[in-house]
Amino acid sequence: ENIPVDALLFLLLAALLAWTHRPWAHLIAVPVAALAGTTLPDLDFALGLAHRSALTHSLLPVLVACARPGWRPVAAGLALGVGLHLSADLFPNAMRGYATVKLPGTGSIGASASYLWLGINAAASLFLGTLLLRRLASPALAALVLVAVAAIGIGYLFATDGGWPALLVFTGTGWALVRRRPAAGP
Repeated sequence: ENIPVDALLFLLLAALLAWTHRPWAHLIAVPVAALAGTTLPDLDFALGLAHRSALTHSLLPVLVACARPGWRPVAAGLALGVGLHLSADLFPNAMRGYATVKLPGTGSIGASASYLWLGINAAASLFLGTLLLRRLASPALAALVLVAVAAIGIGYLFATDGGWPALLVFTGTGWALVRRRPAAGP
């Protein structure tokens, strides 16, 4: 079984950066946590869960990180990385067997439901990650961090299935979320 040791190490580094309570360290924590998020969903192997477990291939790990207010930079990056991972998982060679999402105790949810699950959780992860990042930094700094995360995404996609369609989903969603204007006040 593969244990994503790199994800755990990057997650630890991101947590240490967030712990410093320095704004510049928080901005560095985001792409470091995004690195962790690109492989963290595959922690399902180490946890004894079926591959593409609904527990790890979802927004759940990000929500756990959100539970601690000091971990918001970690949660932002983790959300962006998990969103990238799930975007890549939307483009398997075939959505059957190993590629489908599994619920603990019940097994595969099927191909159509797997596409829906991965798509909704990828979009939710990207939305939440962008929202948290916008709360951490000015639009210009947030855009700079997103460029760093996009570079991480390109590197990740060279090493995994999913390829360029996933990068287009990730980039398009991120761009739309950054361009979204806050609602006008009363």
